Amino acid sequence: MVKLFNFPDIISILNASECVANIEKIHIDEIAQRGFYKIRCRLIPAKYNLEVKFIKTREEFIYSYQLFTTTAIVRWDNEPHYPDIKTFPHHYHGIDGNISESDLTGDPQNDLNRVLEEIEKILV
Repeated sequence: MVKLFNFPDIISILNASECVANIEKIHIDEIAQRGFYKIRCRLIPAKYNLEVKFIKTREEFIYSYQLFTTTAIVRWDNEPHYPDIKTFPHHYHGIDGNISESDLTGDPQNDLNRVLEEIEKILV
């Protein structure tokens, strides 16, 4: 079963974060059986950005949270392409380029809070 997803809650979480300076809704496409959402946030300091992507269907919820400047720094996602990772399909692309386990679960409200906490640690 796909977790409930409330887009306004996501925007509220981003607005409440002290590291988010600006939120831009890049793409929102909702039809009866599918939703695609892409948000880009300028962070503090301004050279950093966070891109949040969600694809929701009846059967699945795919997410990606990526911290970047002109290139990717870290990313959390659940694309099912690392089946040997213990937390499959959830995984983390680290600063060092290694792919590892992720404690994200596919619950966007909880996951986004965790991601923002980890990003704040990186930005310090």
